[in-house]
Amino acid sequence: MNRDLAIDATRGVAIWSMITAHFAHESSLATPTHAFPYVDGMSAFVMLSGIVLGLVYQRWVTRHGLTFAYKRLAKRIAVLYLCQLVIALVAVAAALEGHRWLTLLLPVDGWRDGIWLSLTMQYLPSGGNILLLYMVLMMSAFALFPLLRRGWWAWVLGGSLALYALSLVWSPDWFYVSAYQAAPHIQNVAGWQIMFIPALVIGWNWSRWSVPEFVDRWLLVIVALAIVVAMFFHFGIHAGPWAHLEPDFADKLDFRPARAIGAYLAVPAVYGVFRLVLKWWHHDWLRPLVMTGTRSLDSYVIQAVALVVVPIHIAHRPWNSITMDAVALLVFAVCWAWAEFRYFAAIDKLHRVPVRMVGLLRPARSGVTVPTRPADDVAPRPEPGVPTPEVPEILASGAEGPTRPGPPAERADEPMGAHP
Repeated sequence: MNRDLAIDATRGVAIWSMITAHFAHESSLATPTHAFPYVDGMSAFVMLSGIVLGLVYQRWVTRHGLTFAYKRLAKRIAVLYLCQLVIALVAVAAALEGHRWLTLLLPVDGWRDGIWLSLTMQYLPSGGNILLLYMVLMMSAFALFPLLRRGWWAWVLGGSLALYALSLVWSPDWFYVSAYQAAPHIQNVAGWQIMFIPALVIGWNWSRWSVPEFVDRWLLVIVALAIVVAMFFHFGIHAGPWAHLEPDFADKLDFRPARAIGAYLAVPAVYGVFRLVLKWWHHDWLRPLVMTGTRSLDSYVIQAVALVVVPIHIAHRPWNSITMDAVALLVFAVCWAWAEFRYFAAIDKLHRVPVRMVGLLRPARSGVTVPTRPADDVAPRPEPGVPTPEVPEILASGAEGPTRPGPPAERADEPMGAHP
């Protein structure tokens, strides 16, 4: 299976958007990826996750059946849970050391209370709460895969649109993901699913509908329409005569229509531009974005932990513009470096990190071998500079387009998990 590097690059843009929003808000570095009103890295992250989940699991369900896909999906959700747990425990440690202001959460009564809140997914620090929403949306795939397998994608899409319409007029408490804070609601799942379930349908029918070719054919129209809508949102609503409509039309918590419309225009436009660029440029020109996008879950976890660690140990807030830009670049560089390390060390799964690090730092001595995967489990390495597509849901993609060779499709999305 070939890997569509344009999807990875688009995911890399989503990661960059999140990093600049959290570390360099309103700076010159943040401007390019926040120029489209109401569209941000989080919405793109969720949408791309749905697309790649559908793209990869459609192949798995077709080739290996639902049981195989369900086992992989359960493992992926477990990985997401552990990643969210790490983020929560780092936030608990910071709060107990007197830095609770960094988490925007309520006080915890010691480690016992903090661990319990973390295990039950209530301690969700600001900038580190997407994975719980993503886990809930991923769980819906257990019910959606059988419907999509039968070709009932229109019913799935109709149900998603109906649920979204309902959320706009009525949203009970159980529609929301909540955190341990004064205003507990942080995301309306019934609203946010409009970025995931239709995207899952698109990914499921990726090849059948020739989605990449459609984007290529209509790229100028998509980009032009995206620009027109962005200008309308900015000059009409965000800073215009209809600003009073913004809460009902563009609220992020309930994911109002402006955010859905904007994301479904902006993300395909960015993806299509990257496809065009990759036809003429060598992929290494986009390597930082491609690599961080390939390891988007890792990158998300790194930036979420950095949101707590950096202000404590590296640069105390408040920051001036130079410090904001420097910190954002530093965090992105760490994400990129980690992705490169995993690539060159051939670490497809995070639990293999300790073994691989030993192998890299201390060559095997005579008679002493470092455990590795069995020979039949080792995927062929692509040409230098092209990440191996062995990441899961939000990481693997096999769309046709500007691609490079990768491992067999069965192992095309193994590690990571989100993707987050």
